[in-house]
Amino acid sequence: MDKSMIQSKRENVYFFISLLLSIFIYAAAIVSIIGIAIAITIFIILLFTNAIMLGSIRGNGVRIHERQFPDVYERVQVLAKEMELKKVPDVFVIQSEGALNAFATRFFGRDMVVLYSEVFEMAREQGQEELDFIIAHELAHVKRRHIWKNLLILPAGFIPFLSEAYSRSCEYTCDRHAAYTIQNAPAAKRALTLLGIGKKTYLEVNEDAYREQIATETNAVVWLSEVLSTHPRLPKRIQSIEQFAQGDSKFYEPDHGKIVLGATLMVGVIGAAYFLTVALFAGGALAFSQFLPDVNETFIEDDYSIQDDFSIEGETPLMAAASMGDLAGVQEALADGEDVLAKDSEGTDALMYAVYSGDTAIINALIDAGADVNSSDNYSTALGSAVMYGEHESALLLLEKGADPALPGPDGLSAMDHMGAESEAELVEMLE
Repeated sequence: MDKSMIQSKRENVYFFISLLLSIFIYAAAIVSIIGIAIAITIFIILLFTNAIMLGSIRGNGVRIHERQFPDVYERVQVLAKEMELKKVPDVFVIQSEGALNAFATRFFGRDMVVLYSEVFEMAREQGQEELDFIIAHELAHVKRRHIWKNLLILPAGFIPFLSEAYSRSCEYTCDRHAAYTIQNAPAAKRALTLLGIGKKTYLEVNEDAYREQIATETNAVVWLSEVLSTHPRLPKRIQSIEQFAQGDSKFYEPDHGKIVLGATLMVGVIGAAYFLTVALFAGGALAFSQFLPDVNETFIEDDYSIQDDFSIEGETPLMAAASMGDLAGVQEALADGEDVLAKDSEGTDALMYAVYSGDTAIINALIDAGADVNSSDNYSTALGSAVMYGEHESALLLLEKGADPALPGPDGLSAMDHMGAESEAELVEMLE
């Protein structure tokens, strides 16, 4: 294994692109007060959620040290020394509920390696070399400062595909670094196989047949799932280690032509579906518009009486005019002999309509024409409705005209109840 070949060729390229874009985003945020506020808010939220997660791990996980799994602790010390780490990270084991994984992170200035229990249990049973690789892989992230770099280029994470591409390159690098550290490429490949099938049967997997899936399992969906992932496909990672170890096994490649064709078809299908949806929506809207009545026909005679199809049963022209704030229409309806006390199917009279619209001039005209100031509909009194809807001027006018503030409506509440007043004087004071 050639030490000079450890780092992925694309890692630095993706990092510098991400860094330049992140610097641009940082600069744009600095010149904008809103941008700074958004950036600080996002950073605080991410920092808080990450701290809570890591705090839970440190509080509940099992820390590896001299008196806790000392054999594993010794291996961590040896591997960290071989990697020339200045400080050995803390190592924790957490319950994984069947998941096979591990990760490196940082907690208030302290590097951490977290092992999932399923991976750790494997080592206790039979796979010490595989565990060495997994630990070395996470130590490689620490050694190569990937955690710091990811924080530095955090804004680039909002650019589709870029941060994932950088992360995949880092994974290739750490795989090779770990394999070089333990000087055991077969164990490294077995450890990656374990992540794909589990700790019980990974030793039975045919490595060549597994790597062959690089070529056989090739289509646009598989490709898309990988480019949207932070980790390369496991068969490709295994093949990368095989190449690094200068093995003579067959090299497999994806069928790029098949991927391009599939991606083109996928884009075409999605585009066609989009335009079909737009066309159907537009056609449906056009068809629906043919059934709508002409807007000019929704009003009749004096432009204030709504067509019967849209009015409440029993609604009179006087009620409609009061609802629309049409004082001239109200006066004309009264002059025509409209009954000011008439009610619609919901028990609402013209005065209640005026209260709902908050028009004090019409309220005053209707009261002068004989409307009942203590009127109510199926829901509340006129005064109670004015108070509930915040029409304080209307409420004060009704009180002035003799409305009873203690009169309960059909809802069982009076105007004083709605305002929480103990007396009429207190109610008036609250309304003014």
